[in-house]
Amino acid sequence: MPRSDVAGGAATPLLAVDAVGVRFGGVVALDGLSFDIEPGTICALIGPNGAGKTTLFNVVSRLYEASEGRVTFDGQDLLARAPHDIVKVGIARTFQNVALFPALTVLENVMVGAHTSGKVGFGRAMLRIGAAKEDRALRRQCLETLGRLSLDDIAHRPAAGLPFGTLKRIEFARALASEPRLLLLDEPANGLTHAEVDELGATIRHIRDQFDLTMLLVEHHMAMVMAISDHIVVLDFGRKIAEGTPEVVRDDPKVIEAYLGTPA
Repeated sequence: MPRSDVAGGAATPLLAVDAVGVRFGGVVALDGLSFDIEPGTICALIGPNGAGKTTLFNVVSRLYEASEGRVTFDGQDLLARAPHDIVKVGIARTFQNVALFPALTVLENVMVGAHTSGKVGFGRAMLRIGAAKEDRALRRQCLETLGRLSLDDIAHRPAAGLPFGTLKRIEFARALASEPRLLLLDEPANGLTHAEVDELGATIRHIRDQFDLTMLLVEHHMAMVMAISDHIVVLDFGRKIAEGTPEVVRDDPKVIEAYLGTPA
């Protein structure tokens, strides 16, 4: 059963996942998952491969339908929204693999993200149909976003050939261009060196503070997760097995068993 509301004046969560289940035929991908994300926090969703982390991301993004339960964003029923409305309500997402347009400039790639929340739309903007005024405004907005991420010096360079770590930051800028309130980061450290991972952790905290964001993070790089997260939810076989601060989760026997296995 879905949990009851918590009394006592607790802060209203920005995202509330309530008893969510997802089934693909006979396979249970998520089983009664519930957790809240408070505004302005970084929440990490961790667990072994196949635990259901990306499935939850896809439910919040409306790429998958939940079999049961509910998800609310700022009090709104998110599961009643169409996938193309998710950006408009204030949610943006990055993916495991960078998917920029190599022939476009850095600025043009970021403007793709801005057009998803604009009135003109990306297709009409590329064809310059009724887009001149909005295009100028979005260009200024995206240049400002690039500047806040120290990427403005490469704004007019093609994305092709840039270092992988830089491409990751450009992808962040593209997601931020839609002015989200909640940013979903799907394994942002994937493919980065150790030095780049350390830099990424600092960048994520910087983005959270600079853009007044709430973040939900899926990541396998545990050192970074423990360093930047305010709250951690641990999944195993689609079920929540632990939840709390990094310090609490790190020492939880169920978490240790899920990652390391039961001692022989």
